[in-house]
Amino acid sequence: MKKNINNSLKFAILILTSSLFIFTSCSNKNNQQTTTSGISNELEIENTKQWENSPEKICVVYGYGYNSAEFINSEKERFEKKYGLSDGTEESGLIIPLVFPDDFKVGNTGRISRLVSLLDNVKVAGVITIGAPEYTNNTLATLRENMEEGKEYPIYTLFPQDDILGIEATSDFVLDKAVQQSANNISEMENENDQTTVIGIETIIDNAIDYMLLTEKPLQSDAELLFHVNNIAGTKYNINRYIDPETGLSSINHFIIGEQK
Repeated sequence: MKKNINNSLKFAILILTSSLFIFTSCSNKNNQQTTTSGISNELEIENTKQWENSPEKICVVYGYGYNSAEFINSEKERFEKKYGLSDGTEESGLIIPLVFPDDFKVGNTGRISRLVSLLDNVKVAGVITIGAPEYTNNTLATLRENMEEGKEYPIYTLFPQDDILGIEATSDFVLDKAVQQSANNISEMENENDQTTVIGIETIIDNAIDYMLLTEKPLQSDAELLFHVNNIAGTKYNINRYIDPETGLSSINHFIIGEQK
């Protein structure tokens, strides 16, 4: 009888031990699967792009003072993360960055007029120029003439080097830098080599892109235009309408960015 009890006790202990082993193994396996799944999900989220494919594109043209290799590489890296870069297909990112004169060469000469042919087969959602070279106003005028009725897109001009009256006539607005009268000459508020850091152009460009995506149409030259330009420039800067020093007349769509508040 005692022998049977001992055998029964050993059997019960064996069953209990086996059950604990099986339970522990299953728990460890489930924990391992959960951990692996968590890592997989994290990697999937990390590798997911932050932007969506866009059939329409916004072209950003970098001209004088904003075309250094270091600055352009930084811009492209930021665009790639935030908006996506276009590779010429509708299934790619939003931004087409073009650099003058490198991307506009005809022979050895950069011609801003090439912008028309470069955008010929593109569904354009907007054009932003920074440091626009001479004759950009003629090129922008051609782009406006080529716009299909009902499919007009905005054109924003930042800190141009082109004829100011011509660029005003072909842009939704012109945002320019203040000038200072010195004893010898009239000079821009910022040193040309420092303008990208002093003005914080990256934020202004991003705001301009976001505004184009928000409005989806050109800005009207009315009383509200100053409000729109203030939003694009950001809260750090004072924005005022340009006043012609000879006539005293205030410009409709030409604005001056002042020093930081």
